[in-house]
Amino acid sequence: MEENGQLSLFDTSGEDSGFPSSGKLPIVKAKFIAGEEKTWQELFEDFDELYATTYSSGLTFTESLIDKFKYAEIIYGCEEIIPGDVGAVLAMETSLLENFAKSKVAKKLSERIREKTLALYVSRNSISHAKIFCLKGGDGRTRVIVGSANMSKTAFEGYQRENITYYDDPEAYEWYMERYVKFRENCTDNVNQKAIEKTIESDDYLRDHPDDIPLIQTVNEKKYVYLEPSPEEDEAEVVIVTNAKDMEKELKPMLPKPKKEHGKLILTIENVAKIKTSIKDINVRKKELLKTFPKLHLDYEKEEISFNGKIFEKVDDKDKIISDINCIKYFLSSLDSFHGDYLQAQNDYYRFMNWFFASIFMPYLRLVAYKKNYDVTTFPNVGIMYGDSNGGKSTFVQLLTKLMTGSRIPASGNADFTYTGVEKLRRGIEGVPINFDDLDRNQFRSNSDKIIKADEWGIPEMFVNYPAIVVTTNKLPSLEAPIQKRVVGIRIDVRIGKEEGLANSRSIKEAIANSTTAFYTEYIRRMFPLVKDMAERMKEGEEKYYADIFELSSRIIVEIFRDYTGDVPEYMKKLSFSDYYGDQVTGRTAIKTIREAWVSERKSFKVDRRKNLLIYSVPDTATHDIRYLQDELPPQLEAHRHPSSLTMNLKEAEKFFDMKFKTGIFR
Repeated sequence: MEENGQLSLFDTSGEDSGFPSSGKLPIVKAKFIAGEEKTWQELFEDFDELYATTYSSGLTFTESLIDKFKYAEIIYGCEEIIPGDVGAVLAMETSLLENFAKSKVAKKLSERIREKTLALYVSRNSISHAKIFCLKGGDGRTRVIVGSANMSKTAFEGYQRENITYYDDPEAYEWYMERYVKFRENCTDNVNQKAIEKTIESDDYLRDHPDDIPLIQTVNEKKYVYLEPSPEEDEAEVVIVTNAKDMEKELKPMLPKPKKEHGKLILTIENVAKIKTSIKDINVRKKELLKTFPKLHLDYEKEEISFNGKIFEKVDDKDKIISDINCIKYFLSSLDSFHGDYLQAQNDYYRFMNWFFASIFMPYLRLVAYKKNYDVTTFPNVGIMYGDSNGGKSTFVQLLTKLMTGSRIPASGNADFTYTGVEKLRRGIEGVPINFDDLDRNQFRSNSDKIIKADEWGIPEMFVNYPAIVVTTNKLPSLEAPIQKRVVGIRIDVRIGKEEGLANSRSIKEAIANSTTAFYTEYIRRMFPLVKDMAERMKEGEEKYYADIFELSSRIIVEIFRDYTGDVPEYMKKLSFSDYYGDQVTGRTAIKTIREAWVSERKSFKVDRRKNLLIYSVPDTATHDIRYLQDELPPQLEAHRHPSSLTMNLKEAEKFFDMKFKTGIFR
């Protein structure tokens, strides 16, 4: 089973849910009294009971919050509303408990459930999108906190903009508590202490013992539950809740179809036996896949990163981060022994590293961008390094992969670079870029269009952890315009001689062997709240807001270098989208070729100012192909290729190449 997606649940309305079905909305009429600034501790202080609904939660924060209360109830819901089925609910509840059990505070919360001072519920229907916190004191005082804030450190410690309102009115408490109780009684499943305790002991407990999945427990106790289909898909909002979409997808064809009763779906106890068998079968498949595919997984709720199930803890050892920084600097400084413009190569490799590290966030940002009508190609998930052989491309990818995962991951074979092959790898691997090393030119040209132009891949399934694609090749002289605008294309124009390469190889291998995940863990820790804020700003549709992941990522890399070493190399700077897709960047090779040709092959040019044309006729001695020159020129040059010549708009060419084209005796 691959865990690349997120959950969707149902919307339910009608008497069974405790909410009106008249089409009228329950609305709170409020009066503004004042604006205040409080810490979250002050907001929740001096109350004894807590009743809350939330749609994402940082469990460490949850522990700190409920420590303030003698008794607490929490309902975990799902804001995502897209068409779903029984499989969706089972997938969400299973994944939620598994994620809960991985937390460092899970045992303490489990003990509170055992003591009956904490109760946890999961919503099987997505009725209320409000985040509600109802507080009650032993002396009868009450408070209700509502707004956009989930139960997380990010929300309540000012890391992102939130709307938070509170009422100290008994009438407000009664009104919200009535809704809370109806929601809890009709639309949620209780999480028992045994399910959490056993899942802490074994990651796969619920999949091997599906009787303890909350929904199945509810059906066993009540003999049936009602569910209602969701509204249309265009009502959906993008919210990362849990990575369970594939479990839902695999369960769907295997589960019994619930019968309808009075327009509602009814899941009965008779259905449960087949459901349990299906869940166990899926778990067997999952274990087989985990043996094959690496999983570098981002948990957007907990702001955690893990590799093959092992969480990367915050790095307190400064020396480890410095060591990783030195590995990066060592590789890039070693380029001064290469032939060619090594300073440019350092800039190029740094640009690639910046994208490579940020690529893990691209699926989530592409999903948000698509839902909010941004261009998904702003967040490219394919990187191509091409150019001279022996330029260090393959070795650099090995170093970056080791820094991300702490492991050596072999490259994928050329034969897998097909749409079907890449599809399989994308569904199995998480986070770690799929590396196609030294890709054959014919294989690239035959399959690149279909693979790279699949701009909406993973979006219908709401995948948020699928891997980027990396291609290194010596066989491509340029990238065609339709490809170039969708990928991070980095041309490497240096190479190392055989003797220098042998002398350099051992030291580079040692640097790779010594690299750890310390630097990348710190990078992810700093990126998480900023990426989530970027997503929120896109969701809010801020006017004139431009989400530049390249600027954000490079800023964090520079900050880490500066914070830990005080030394930021000259090639390491803040980048922006234009440093990857600006005309001067994508046309760098064409600029160099034309400028050099103007000096050495002046007779090959014809300048017609009356027709505003610059014509370059390629001489027989030329080592380049005008097809590739045309690929790199921006559209305003109106470049047209003929059998042995290239015509361009003269005025635009003079701007682009930054030179005056004049022919004749007086040059």
